[in-house]
Amino acid sequence: MLQTITVGALEVNCYILWDGATKDAFVIDPGGDGDKIKMLIAKERLKVRYIVLTHGHFDHVGGVVVLKSSLGGAKIAIHKDDVGMMSESHEHGVIFGVKTPQQPSPEVLLEDGQVLKAGGLSLKVIHTPGHTNGGVCLYEEKEGLLFTGDTLFAGSIGRTDLNGGSHKVIMDSIKKKILPLADTIKVLPGHGPDSTIGRERKTNPFISGEAV
Repeated sequence: MLQTITVGALEVNCYILWDGATKDAFVIDPGGDGDKIKMLIAKERLKVRYIVLTHGHFDHVGGVVVLKSSLGGAKIAIHKDDVGMMSESHEHGVIFGVKTPQQPSPEVLLEDGQVLKAGGLSLKVIHTPGHTNGGVCLYEEKEGLLFTGDTLFAGSIGRTDLNGGSHKVIMDSIKKKILPLADTIKVLPGHGPDSTIGRERKTNPFISGEAV
């Protein structure tokens, strides 16, 4: 089962993915509005195993504190190269006029190829730097889902003008690690509407070379 909640001042897509049989769940990118996320978790009686962050920007981690304090056993997971950015998210939020709590330390430091499990679901970590050094996508092969964070959007890609960003690196990540996946895989980005690998392969101007 999958539920999307748009959260925070920058309208981040927070995804709650769970095994309908066991109720074991992942929360992906709780960027804010932690109480709203908690309500859905309580309504569905979910057992959140991991709070997974696709990267460390303040708009993707703002709800972590609320969730962690109420869910207890849920482990915070982020790529090792974005831990520093997550720890500085309060200061970064201030720059953008967004109040972001000080963050707890993650329990799980993600690496490329690592697999997280919740019930019968598995998220494979695909390290896709370019938006940030530690940006990742999360692939649930059985369900055909790819959570792309701010690496790939419907019709666009993540911005590369912030600390750790690189246009060359993000394009390498997309072309070498995302595009080899099947056209039918559903793309679930950190902002905006969903898409598919096939649709982005054909119509995304950054991939087709039409963007300047």
